[in-house]
Amino acid sequence: MLCASFDIGKKNFSFYVEEFDKNKTTSLATYNANGTPTFEFETTLVEIYTNGSTVLLENIDITDGCDPKMTLDPETFHNMTDVLDRYSEIWDRCSVFIIEKQMMFGKQTNPMAVKLGQHCYSYFAIRYGRFKNIIEFPAYNKTQILGSEKIAGKLTKTGKITYKAIDKPKRKKWCISKALEVLELRDDSKSIVQIQNSKKKDDLCDVICQLQSWKYLYLYNK
Repeated sequence: MLCASFDIGKKNFSFYVEEFDKNKTTSLATYNANGTPTFEFETTLVEIYTNGSTVLLENIDITDGCDPKMTLDPETFHNMTDVLDRYSEIWDRCSVFIIEKQMMFGKQTNPMAVKLGQHCYSYFAIRYGRFKNIIEFPAYNKTQILGSEKIAGKLTKTGKITYKAIDKPKRKKWCISKALEVLELRDDSKSIVQIQNSKKKDDLCDVICQLQSWKYLYLYNK
């Protein structure tokens, strides 16, 4: 089974395609109090990571020919379409397209990313209609499912320690470390070198981790 994972951005439009065995099942996730996986579930995660091989990994600037003074030049949408068309033969083999869901409320709202994300979604919806799955996937799934360690906070009145998620810079470092761990378990030296030589390691690693977390949900819930 082939799946594609997308991270939206005009300077860094990243995507990753992986092939894995959809017939392998997995067990229910269990975590320690600090959000890290238990020893038993870590074994399951390793099985998920090694059940897969890289088909495509890209990070592309889609602002070619765009007016740098504009927040979102309409040409950006055409550039995204051109890039996606370039890999049409791979998309034809994919069963699922996973697109990172963009924030649409609060201080972190990014209208540009929302529009680009919708364009990416619409590209596949128009191309394949109802015949393939297109999923908007919340970013927090990566850290929660794959078990990013949380920070210990205050004690409750009952003496229980509270935990909170790590901040954005630490999430980026964690994601890079986790994606490289996945690739090392597979002996995927080509993808490792590609990431190490990239100026945007975090974007390439985001799409890898996003697909691993979706893969767990798919294999467990099917």
